[in-house]
Amino acid sequence: MSTTVPVMTFNTVDNIRASASLGAGASANADVDYSGAFEAQVHIKNTPGGTVAATRGLKIEIFKRTGNTPTTADSPVMTFYLPSAVASTAESIDIFLSTGKYNIKVTNLDAANAITVSVGAYTVANLTTT
Repeated sequence: MSTTVPVMTFNTVDNIRASASLGAGASANADVDYSGAFEAQVHIKNTPGGTVAATRGLKIEIFKRTGNTPTTADSPVMTFYLPSAVASTAESIDIFLSTGKYNIKVTNLDAANAITVSVGAYTVANLTTT
């Protein structure tokens, strides 16, 4: 009797955005293409600096991209927030995306301090029968 199982590709850690500073009030975007995958498991990690302001947190927006020459949608299909409540304490979230093309946007809501952000993903791209 044969069994069909999904095969996950464990990509390099932080393969979408290497761990780097995101300035006060700044945003960063990354276009990703999972049109050849069944699923992508996106891991976003935020580490506030040694000081956090009242206007703190990391906003994460996922936008769908459509068309042969992909165009990013005007409104996000998903929005998440990491609170950045404790200075120098890492926090993270895992977001599961289905087949398709996306834009991942991260925004530092702290208007006075930089944070450190990284983004990576694993994919489930094919099936194996044993």
